[in-house]
Parts: sequence; structure tokens; C-alpha cells
Amino acid sequence: MKIVTRRANVAHGGKSNILCLTVDRLNSDCLGAYGATWLDTPGFDALAADSILFDSYYATSLDLTELFRAFWFGEAPYCARGDERLSLFGALKAQGFRNYLVSDVDAVALNPEIDGDELEARLLLDPIDAQSPAETLEETAFFKQFAELARFISKLDDETRRSHEPWCVWAHLSGWNERWDFPKEMRKRFQEDEEDPEPYAEITPPYWRREPTCERHRRAARRETGEDDAGNVGTPPSERARLDALDEDDRRQSVLEAYAAGIVAFDETLAGFLELLKERKILSKTLLLLSGARGCPLGAPSALGVPRQGELGSPFYTEETRAPLVIRLPDATGATLRLPTLCDPRDVYATIKEWSNFAPTLKSEEFWRLERVEVSPFAGVWSGDARAEEDATPNDERSTPTRVEPLTDAPGANLLELLADETRALRERELIVAKDADSRERALVTQEWFLKRTPITNGAEQSEKLELFKLPDDRFCVNDVADRCRQEVEELTVNL
Repeated sequence: MKIVTRRANVAHGGKSNILCLTVDRLNSDCLGAYGATWLDTPGFDALAADSILFDSYYATSLDLTELFRAFWFGEAPYCARGDERLSLFGALKAQGFRNYLVSDVDAVALNPEIDGDELEARLLLDPIDAQSPAETLEETAFFKQFAELARFISKLDDETRRSHEPWCVWAHLSGWNERWDFPKEMRKRFQEDEEDPEPYAEITPPYWRREPTCERHRRAARRETGEDDAGNVGTPPSERARLDALDEDDRRQSVLEAYAAGIVAFDETLAGFLELLKERKILSKTLLLLSGARGCPLGAPSALGVPRQGELGSPFYTEETRAPLVIRLPDATGATLRLPTLCDPRDVYATIKEWSNFAPTLKSEEFWRLERVEVSPFAGVWSGDARAEEDATPNDERSTPTRVEPLTDAPGANLLELLADETRALRERELIVAKDADSRERALVTQEWFLKRTPITNGAEQSEKLELFKLPDDRFCVNDVADRCRQEVEELTVNL
């Protein structure tokens, strides 16, 4: 543990640039900075050490379009679209930023809700037409896409040195959602012994789901696996790869080994990308935000791999909704700080939108009511003047009231304001909606609970299943305590 000065040293002549990087299906549980001990991620961990890390960041929808509606318009997926909508890029353009949108996903790069006049350019990364896993890291989609992004940002920086115009680049990568082209040799690193199953070796993302509770979904699941109503297996019509001849534990281990190879490929590529930004002195004048778009179910409790779009929907728990989020300020103010507050993409919208006007505040004497802070890998308590120390409460002693008011479309908040008061909670709960296909699944998250509601259809009968999981102890949602905590379920369902 070390003591560091908390006052910012922001001394840039003009506005800082902004780089937002979102990666789909990036699991926080597989990153060292988030507590993973079985997998080394030195690239991400080094970035986290220079950044503010958010422990309770949740994607509020499983639908990419709805998710970016929250990122770019600050609107929750469960609320109607506003009449006078101001996009993030429109707000930044009014502040003098040149905006660029980069992605390998058409629905993101060509999003019709973003006015073309608000962007300097949309860049659709070249599709990776791979038919089999790559032989080397340099041949993977992660490496090629990061390399292309690095070339673009380097060229952009050369141009803006002359024009002195700040830029904002939002780059989204499909990550594990579209292809698993990680080298086979990299996948084999995670086999503990010869008796372990062979790692999943296909390029098409795997998917396996335990028996659904809804009869309509059960029929759809049989069609996906080529079974008729009698259970006879035919030729699987699914475009997703199947995992045959494996029991449940082996199946999970096989996929986990392949997913971990992707984490290594991502991490090594990210490290090289950040090193280039440092060498070109771009990082020291850029606000950098890195987040996962959606997580990837890795076997607990109901799905494994990348969920399909379509009739089956996407059963979700914390693995698919809790994502990593780090924000690195140009001078690394806030480095190593972990914040436990619940946050979501609407807060990313507010933070980026307000960054240019908020940056001077970081130099203000009034903003830094606390001069020193204890920094540890486990989110230490703010310390400063005597009153601040007296008021502060350690993280493990905090409690979130169970009873909460019905949800409203509350706007996002600037996450950087938490630098002045780490104990502040932005909100008491997050509502997550599936929004994929016709799924009506919802979940409510507080600091203490994850409540899941799953509608069930059996013929003409309609019912629902409520599941409750205790956080943070049961972070994989495997121990349903709804029957034992009926009062908590009753009080929380007012929001569902």
C-alpha cells in the first residue's frame, strides 16, 4: 500500500483527445485486475494500474443496438426514445471535436441513429475471412484490427498536431462474438494434463444451453440440435458449432481453454497497442476508456459460449451482463483506484460528453476536498482531513438498502466526479433487459442482490420464474435463494 497525492496535474494547453474502446464478450472474471488468478493478463492489468477501475459496471441490454443507444444517447433500453435527443458525437462536435466511428460490425459502424454530419468518418474494419484458427498471434483478428486502429490513430495524431483540433475515436470490436480464430497452440497452454479434453478447436463460436424452462424454447432447442420431438438426432441445422461426445465438465473445460487463448491474444495485442500510443506521446494527451460490451457465459449457470440470436433468446446472468470498465486520464490521475458503485453505459455517455468541460475542474482546489488517499488493490478508504476519515466507511462494511423506489429513466452521471468522493453511490440498482429476439427476461442488480425474472410459456398458460442470488459471494449465480429470501424478492420485484 502506498500513499499518493490526489490532486490532479492536468496541464494541457488545449483539449484532450478521447479514445473509447469497447470489446464484445470480454469477461471481467478472466482479467487479473478483476481477480482472475489462473490467467495472466499483464497488458490489461498495467492499463488498470494507470486507471480508475469500476467493479460493478453492468451492460443494461444484451442487444448491441440497445446497448449503443445507452452509450451514445444516454437512454436506458427500457425507456422510450427522447423527443430532443442529443447524441454523444453531436455534443462533442459542438465542443470542437472531430469524431470517428470505427468497428468491424455493420450495426455499429453504420448505425443509422448517428447523424453523418456529426462524424468526420465511419470506418468499417476489413472483415476477417478466416476459415480455421490462425497459426500465429499476428494472423488473428485482434492483432489485425488493433494494428489497423493504431495506424489510423497515428495518422490522425499527425494531422491534429498541425490543426490543434481534438479528436474522439470510438472503436468497437466484435471480439469473441463473431469468430474464435485464436491459435491452437495458444489454446493448448491451458491444458493442465494429458487427460484434459482437447480445447475447442473451431473458429465458429460455440454455444450450449441447458434444458430451457419454456416449452416453446425447448422445441426450438431440439430444432437447433437436429432433434425431433421424440428425441431422435438428425443433421444439426444450426450455424453455431456443436460440441459432441463431451460430458458437462469436459465441455466447459474445452470451451474455457479456447476462450482463455482469446484473452491472451487480446491482452498481448492490447499491450502492444498501448505501448505504441505511449511512444508517440498520444496517451499523455488522451482520455482512454476501455470496456466490455457484453460478457460471455462460460458454463455457470445456464449457458456456455456465445448465445444465438433467434428463437432461443439469450439466457443471462452476471457472466453476460457484468463487464470490465477502466478509465485512464491523460496524466493517470486516479491510478489504481477501484470504485464499487453501480454504473452502466449511460454513465459512460455522461462522462465522455462532459469530459472537455470537466477537465479544468480537476485542477480546482475546491474539487479535491481530500488531499490524500490510501490506495490498495482492494479499493482502500479515502483518507484526508479528520472529518473525511471519520465519515468514510470501509467497503466491506457498507450495505445497500434492500427496499428501493420504482425505476425511472434517471440520466447517467459523470463517473469522474467520484474522484472527489469515492464513497458516493451513483444509484442503488440497475435494470437489465434482454431485448434480443422476443425474450422478455429481466434482471435487477443492487450491491447485494441479483434478481432474475424469466417468463415461462406452456401452451396458453403464462407464468414466471424468479431467481435471487447473493452478491458478491455468488457472483456466478449458481445458488438460488429466492425461496429462502421471500421478503427481499417481494421488495425488489417492484422494479421488475
